[in-house]
Amino acid sequence: MKKACDWPRTQITLLVLAGLALANGGCLLVAAGAAGGAAVGYAYYKGKITETYNAAFNDSWAATHTALAELGMPMLKEERNGDSGTIDSRTSDEDNVRISLDSVKSRIPAEVPLTQISVRVSTFGDRPFSDRVLYQIGMHLAPANYVPVPVAQTPGNPGVVQAGTGWPPSPNTVPQQTPPPPLATPQSGGK
Repeated sequence: MKKACDWPRTQITLLVLAGLALANGGCLLVAAGAAGGAAVGYAYYKGKITETYNAAFNDSWAATHTALAELGMPMLKEERNGDSGTIDSRTSDEDNVRISLDSVKSRIPAEVPLTQISVRVSTFGDRPFSDRVLYQIGMHLAPANYVPVPVAQTPGNPGVVQAGTGWPPSPNTVPQQTPPPPLATPQSGGK
């Protein structure tokens, strides 16, 4: 038989355990909410597609206008502050498109400034559509990772380019030609 003094201790222990279980359940809900919020934040972050171009801001701004006209996308709103700006447009199925342009200094002092162009479609983005807009803008600009190939010159004769080593070819280059193909021999024994 239980003593009278053991009964309240057991109840208190059970109440403490129940309280801890409820507190931990709440933590799980908070943790699940935080994880869901992080997933939404990550999806929003991934929706902005960015490309960097070897171009001054004014050239990039003009290229963006040209690209939007070529794609038939309306320019709904423009904001420009010095070397940064945004252009708002819309897709054919009424999704909002925001294009952001920002001038970025090159790490190499002799190079022209770079322009970072970002495209966001709606809230969470549309990668193929954003890539298509950036491609169209890039048709009018050089990408930042473009490195021109140096032209190799013949030692001792700096005006002559070795065949096949440089593009475009120098006017002093003599093109290499292959010999003509052999002529077909007449077949005998036919009609």
